Amino acid sequence: MYLNINEKEQIQEEIKNLEKKSSAELVAVITKYSSSYRFEILVFSLLISTLISIVLLFTDTSTIKFFQIQVLTFFALYFCISNFKKILLLFLPKKYKYEKASINAKKEFYNLGIKDTKTKQGIMFYVSIEEKYVEIITDTGIKSKISDNYWQDIVNEFIKDVKNNQFSKGYKKAIKECSDTLIKNFPIQENDENELSNEVIEL
Repeated sequence: MYLNINEKEQIQEEIKNLEKKSSAELVAVITKYSSSYRFEILVFSLLISTLISIVLLFTDTSTIKFFQIQVLTFFALYFCISNFKKILLLFLPKKYKYEKASINAKKEFYNLGIKDTKTKQGIMFYVSIEEKYVEIITDTGIKSKISDNYWQDIVNEFIKDVKNNQFSKGYKKAIKECSDTLIKNFPIQENDENELSNEVIEL
C-alpha cells in the first residue's frame, strides 16, 4: 500500500465533494513503477558483466572459470537489479523515465475505462512513485474548455509533494486547485451519473 486507509478516504472525500458540484469524473491512480524495466535490467546486467569479463582477460583466469564468473555475474546482477530497481533508476535519464511513465499513464487511462464516460469528462491524476512522475490526463470533453497547458502548474506543484513522499497531500492540493475551474466550466447536471469510482486505484 502506498497510501494508508485514512489518506485514501481523504482523497476520496475530496473527489466526492467536487463531483457534487461538477459533472467532471475524477480518478486518482498511483503506482510504484511505471514499467517492469526488464529490457533495461537485461542491458545493464550484460554491460556490467561484460566489463568485469574484460578485466578478467588481463588475469590468469582459466577459460572455464572465466565463463563461470561471467555467467554467475550476469545472473547475480540481473537478480539484484530486478529486486532493487531503484538502483537502475539512478542511472536512467529523467527524460527517459518520464517517457516510460507517460506511456503507462495513457495506457491506464484506457484500461481503467476513463475514456469511456458518456460525457467524455474523465480526468485521471496519475502518480508514479519511483519515477517521481505526475500526469493529469483529460478526455475530449474537458479539453474542449480547458487546455492541457492549464494543468501543468498543478502538475509541477504535485511533483514537489511526490518527491517528498507526501502523496495524499499532493492529490488533495491538486483537486482543490482545479475545483473552481471544473465547477465553472462543467457544473453538475440534473441527470448527472457517477460513472467512475471515487476510490483511489493502486496499481
